Amino acid sequence: MNIQIWNKLSNPLMIKTFVLIILVLFGLFGLISCSRTEENIKVGVLLPLSGPAAYYGEQSKKGIEIANEEIIEHYPKLKLEFYYEDSLYTPKGGIDAYRKLMDFNKLDAVITAASPVSLAILPLAIEDKILQMAIFSSADKYITQNDLSFRISTTSRIETAKLAEFIKNFNRLGIIYLNNDFGVSFKESLKNELLKLQADTKIIGEESFLLETSDFRTSLIKIKENNPGAIFIIGTASHYSNILKQAKELDLNVQFLSMRSAEDPILIKNAKEAAEGLIYTYPFDATKDLDFVNQFKRIYNSVPDAYAAEAYEGFKLTAMAFAECGKDYECIKDYLTNLKNYNSVFGKLSFDDNGDVYYDFFFKTVKDGQFVKYTS
Repeated sequence: MNIQIWNKLSNPLMIKTFVLIILVLFGLFGLISCSRTEENIKVGVLLPLSGPAAYYGEQSKKGIEIANEEIIEHYPKLKLEFYYEDSLYTPKGGIDAYRKLMDFNKLDAVITAASPVSLAILPLAIEDKILQMAIFSSADKYITQNDLSFRISTTSRIETAKLAEFIKNFNRLGIIYLNNDFGVSFKESLKNELLKLQADTKIIGEESFLLETSDFRTSLIKIKENNPGAIFIIGTASHYSNILKQAKELDLNVQFLSMRSAEDPILIKNAKEAAEGLIYTYPFDATKDLDFVNQFKRIYNSVPDAYAAEAYEGFKLTAMAFAECGKDYECIKDYLTNLKNYNSVFGKLSFDDNGDVYYDFFFKTVKDGQFVKYTS
């Protein structure tokens, strides 16, 4: 090496400068590495994976797994991490699960399932300024304007409007409902829709029950004494199976009506012939030739239901928003709000200013031990 160059490099000032440059370069590399790590999108998924609503949670999980495969294929640069936690289908269980995930993973978004859980998480997600995407959460109280709360479920009012058109044909109606945000919202929405129709249907009894209830005989006897033409039940399929069996034991032979939560294999397994003839509303047609349906059948060797479908779309739209906007939450809000006529498995979807969607419902029934489309 040239002695003159060596002398310059040996100069203390030059050495300090050289070391400083190296340190700056390492610092920049460290900052770049950190920023890349911070760009990982962390999504918490709060599902009822145990208890009376466990089937809905397991189906939702399957829908999310299929959506994730599609996201990986279509958005290979999106660094998406997601974490499941059991919400226990209770507000407290949901809050505990959310805080656990926040403490360990600092979430960028949360997917919540079931109205009681979604409503419990709503103020927390708003305070933390992260995206909340709710699935099978129809309670009207979830409606909030111009924020980061969205949902793939329609409001109770949409589904009960369809029900009211059918129920108006009965003069006397009894209602047995789960006493939580979901059950109460659905019951009140149904009553309001009947009023709008100026239906002659008289509500001859409203009986509430708690999540852990298994004996419905007292409620059924009270309603039976008032000579109902039909009874509408709101809860989970575990509740419905007990209600229908006990109604049969009490020789209460009226038309039983319900909503989408009726479609759970546990209903037919536990209620058996007592489930025959139950009529309920449903939003998702798995008989259509959809990529999602075919993929679900291939992987799980079964037909997807509305819970799997909602989770599938909810997860996809969450990922799409982050792929488009990164962690720019104003951009995410605008992206989802302005998403019009999105081709979903429910048909064309658009979010309104409340983060709500609309799609059609049809009727299904239990016939010969199967869930099938209802034809009058």
